[in-house]
Amino acid sequence: MKLIPHCLTATFSLTGIRSLADVGNLVGPLDHPVFPSHDTNVILAAVLLKMGTYGFIRFSLPLFPDASVAMMIPMAILAVIAIVYTAMVAYAQEDMKQVIAYSSVSHMGVIILGIFALNVEGISGSIFLMISHGVVSGALFMLVGVIYDRRHTKYMSEFGGLAKVMPRYATIFGVMLMASVGLPLTIGFVGEFLSLLGFFKVSPVLTVMAGLTIILGAVYMLVLYKKTFFGEITNEKNLKLHDLNKSELAALIPLVALVVILGVCPKPILDPVNQSVKQTVQIMYIKAVTQDAKDKIASANTIGEAK
Repeated sequence: MKLIPHCLTATFSLTGIRSLADVGNLVGPLDHPVFPSHDTNVILAAVLLKMGTYGFIRFSLPLFPDASVAMMIPMAILAVIAIVYTAMVAYAQEDMKQVIAYSSVSHMGVIILGIFALNVEGISGSIFLMISHGVVSGALFMLVGVIYDRRHTKYMSEFGGLAKVMPRYATIFGVMLMASVGLPLTIGFVGEFLSLLGFFKVSPVLTVMAGLTIILGAVYMLVLYKKTFFGEITNEKNLKLHDLNKSELAALIPLVALVVILGVCPKPILDPVNQSVKQTVQIMYIKAVTQDAKDKIASANTIGEAK
């Protein structure tokens, strides 16, 4: 019987790593930039990138609670490495699309942290962050597609001063960028805060490392915005650019509304999510084989959901 948790741990590890690889957490930095179609990137970022993390919550946690407990710290270390590495790589990019792609992988690392907190706060935060990342990242790829259709280039060096000729575009891009870096009162803040809060109970050190790297994420996104939208217009081709048309505004304004409304009032999403997560944590506690796993699940949930 003692061998069962170890066998489950091995199976869980191989399945989890394969899931991460499939959705792009390990190969994701290469997937985003090479797709020529911006529509493909929107689908990948908003939907497909969440399949692996959803699999962890829906299958791995309730089916393999002992393995989940055993893999808490190893998975957290992989997540922090992903956050740190992709944040530094994103800062070095000159292509707008690649910056957003690498930032997406960095956000997936935060989601993994929340999942393997194994408590209601962390898992609920990771689910909310999946939703917010789908909205924000999808919108950012749409916005890059807008400027690519006009200039057929995505390099930041080709732009500068766009806020003067495309004010509506610059405003919406700015709102989405602030949500991406987790500005309070935007949709991106709620999920990141809850994910880090949940894992802080498990490992304050890893949580602080991840939190400091998120600051670096704000740096490279703000640098992107500065290079693209501020300063003087040095390229004459940018003077002829036209602002967002009605169809583009119709696609983007609802996303802006979601970013603000769910950032100010996340309760409509968090309430049903919390109920489902509480049930998942209870199932993990009941199905855990070893007493050590039960104790760790119970201690991670300080408000008694698993007890």
